[in-house]
Amino acid sequence: MGQVWRSFSLDAEILLLFLFIGFLEDTGYMARAAFLMDRVMRAIGLSGRAFVPMISGYACAVPAILATRTMERQRDRTLTMLVIPLMTCSARLPVYTLVIGALIPGSRWTQSLLMVGMYLFSVVTALIAAWVLSRTVKPLRAKRLPFVIELPPYRWPRLGGVVRMMWGKSSMFLREAGTVILACSIALWALLYFPHHLPAGAPDYDAIAERAPSDARAAVRAEKQAAQLANSFGGRIGHAIEPAIQPLGFDWKIGVGIIGAFAAREVFVSTLGIVYAVGRDADERSEPLRQALHDERDSHGARAYTPLVGMSLMIFFALACQCMSTLAVVRRETASFRWPVFLFGYMGVLAWVTSFCVFQLGRLLGLG
Repeated sequence: MGQVWRSFSLDAEILLLFLFIGFLEDTGYMARAAFLMDRVMRAIGLSGRAFVPMISGYACAVPAILATRTMERQRDRTLTMLVIPLMTCSARLPVYTLVIGALIPGSRWTQSLLMVGMYLFSVVTALIAAWVLSRTVKPLRAKRLPFVIELPPYRWPRLGGVVRMMWGKSSMFLREAGTVILACSIALWALLYFPHHLPAGAPDYDAIAERAPSDARAAVRAEKQAAQLANSFGGRIGHAIEPAIQPLGFDWKIGVGIIGAFAAREVFVSTLGIVYAVGRDADERSEPLRQALHDERDSHGARAYTPLVGMSLMIFFALACQCMSTLAVVRRETASFRWPVFLFGYMGVLAWVTSFCVFQLGRLLGLG
């Protein structure tokens, strides 16, 4: 039930963002904003028409990428598609909320500023990435064309048109990304479920649950789920990739969460809920999950997840392309496997290198 509610809440956030964008478009403001932003966009190699798709990327990258169809040149479309996933979409918010609440000390004001900072970080990173890609990737280097756009008159938004636009973009998201998300979810569910047995030497959780008081049986069942997850194919992959993510401050448990997040980034939270035996219905505001992350200890007895690890993790999620539906839509829009592979590769390298620099530099400065 918790998973269904979280999915509904995320869809509601996307609908709400599209509603506000629809109001801005229908008033004639967005066209003027695109015209005004053309001078900034031109300096980094983008077209002014990229402004609206990039703003839409705050809701979800899939309909934002589809919105690039209004751009005339394929070069402009491709470059915009390659930087839209760097915008902070709504699926990243549960991860940021969990990490900030569990690992980042300070007042609510400080934590709120950090959340705003992650949004600003995504904008700056996307602009820098567009500037670099437009000057280093040969197919994306092209002569600048004049920017021509029709400016509609200012007017009060028409509710019917706004609702139709919101529904059209939302249904487009369901059509284009729904099947991919479903297929990826099934594949990742299989990775995290099979083999569905406990490792050799594991306690008999069923017998323990029978002997335990009724109020403690749920905790025993959660521990059994955590043990099964650790022994699953996904858990084994998490252990296998641990040497690659350890320099970022992550362990195999975070690795399992990253694997689960490929279906949808917010799945990272529920996967950690299973890993830490607090239940698959744990969300980003779950106090038991936050406390488990805060109290986790490494092999030396030191705190495993420090605020520095939290910053490294948020930066990794801000930069990595952990969304199979985004890659699928890029593949469809470009009619090539080259660009989605390039997108996944450059964002993955950027995420790893940046998180590595933040974590290792922080350790040298004695921050964690």
